[in-house]
Amino acid sequence: MTLHQQAQRGLEASQVLDNPAYTAAMALLKEEIVSQWKNCPVRDREGQILLLQLAKMADKFDGILKGLVESGKFAQSKLGMDEFRNESRARQMLRRVM
Repeated sequence: MTLHQQAQRGLEASQVLDNPAYTAAMALLKEEIVSQWKNCPVRDREGQILLLQLAKMADKFDGILKGLVESGKFAQSKLGMDEFRNESRARQMLRRVM
């Protein structure tokens, strides 16, 4: 994957994380998992394990999106540095003067 693609993917992931509908849906999902876990009978070990797996999966999904945002930011800064390095001497001088 190119740096441009990583930067774009990071931007898209950021838009998802900043979306109020996504935030509300994830909060409801996590709340529902905790609620069902609390209501799960103590003897239902399998049910408890499945609910724990769901909670971990929700956190993992959130973490993956946040990781995409961070890698996108890194790719964007790398693109900026590469653009700066490829700048001609005349352009560098002109930028310093202005």
